[in-house]
Amino acid sequence: MLYFNHNIKSPLNYTGNKFRILEQIKPHFPKHIDTMVDLFCGGATVGLNTPCKKVIFIDNNPYVINLLKTLSEFNFESLLEHLEKLIEHYQLSYSAQKTYSFYSAKIEGNRNNGLKNYNANGFYQLRNDYNTLPDKTTENANLLLYLLIVYGFNNDIRFSNKLKFNLPAGKTDLNRNNIKKLYEYINRVKQLDAKFICGDFRTPSINDIIFNADFVYMDPPYLITDAVYNESNKWNVNLEICLLNLIDKLYANNIKFALSNVISKGEQKTNIPLSNWYERNKQHLEIIDIDYHYRGAYYNKRERGGEREILIIPKY
Repeated sequence: MLYFNHNIKSPLNYTGNKFRILEQIKPHFPKHIDTMVDLFCGGATVGLNTPCKKVIFIDNNPYVINLLKTLSEFNFESLLEHLEKLIEHYQLSYSAQKTYSFYSAKIEGNRNNGLKNYNANGFYQLRNDYNTLPDKTTENANLLLYLLIVYGFNNDIRFSNKLKFNLPAGKTDLNRNNIKKLYEYINRVKQLDAKFICGDFRTPSINDIIFNADFVYMDPPYLITDAVYNESNKWNVNLEICLLNLIDKLYANNIKFALSNVISKGEQKTNIPLSNWYERNKQHLEIIDIDYHYRGAYYNKRERGGEREILIIPKY
C-alpha cells in the first residue's frame, strides 16, 4: 500500500477536475484498497492521489487516455528534452527557461493577451501539423497534443466534429508550474501499478475490469450542468440510467464505490434519474454534500450558483 504525503495536480487542465475537493472526498474512500478503477478518469486526478496498490484509469476519450499513457512512459528528463526540441522547432516561448518578462518585452503593442501574440504563428503551425497527422496515437502526436494544450486557449482540449483540434492560441506557455505538474505526475504514476484504458463503461470488457476491482470511483459527465461534454448531448438520461444500474450491480457484488455528481442546480434543475435512484436506495446509500463550485470553469460563468454537488457512497 502506498501513502502519499501530498496531493498532486494532473498535467492536464481537465474540466471539473477534483483537485480542490480531494480532501473532502478521500476520507470517504475505503481505508485499504488493492485495485481501484478511476472510471471517467479525465485528467486522472483522483486515481493519482488515492493510496492503493493498483489503479486502472478508464475514459472513453482516446486523446486523453493516450496522452496520459504516453506521458507516463517517459522519464522526466527525456520528456523535457523532447518538449524543448519541439518548442525550439516551432519558435514558441519557454518562460520556465527565460522568464515571462523576457518574452513579454518582445511583444509589440497590446500585451493584455499574455504571450498569445508572441506564440501565435508557431502555435497555428503546430496545430496544423498535428491536425494533418494520419496517425494521432504515436508518441510524437501525443507530445504535439500536449503542447497544443499548454499553449492553447485556457489550456483546454477540444476537437471539432471533424476531429481537428480547434482551440486558438492562449496566453501561457510551458512555465514552471506546468513543468512541476509533469515532474510530479511522472514520479507519482511510476509509484503506482497503473494502467490506462480507453473504453465505454457499458461494454463487457470494461465491465470485467470494473467487477474485478475492490473500489470504483466514478465521476461521470454531469447531466444538468453546461459543460462542453453536454452541449452535443454526449451524456444523456439513458447513459445516466445505465450508470446507475451498474452501481446497483456493484452494491449487489459488495464492491465499494463512490460517485461524484450534481443532483440539483438552483430551483429549476434536478437530476431526476439520480434523485429518484437515490430515493429508492437511500436505505443503503449515504449522500455527502461537497462544498465547492468550479469557479474557473467557463460553463459556470454563464450560470453560477445553486449547484448541489455530492458524493454518494454505500453504507456497507
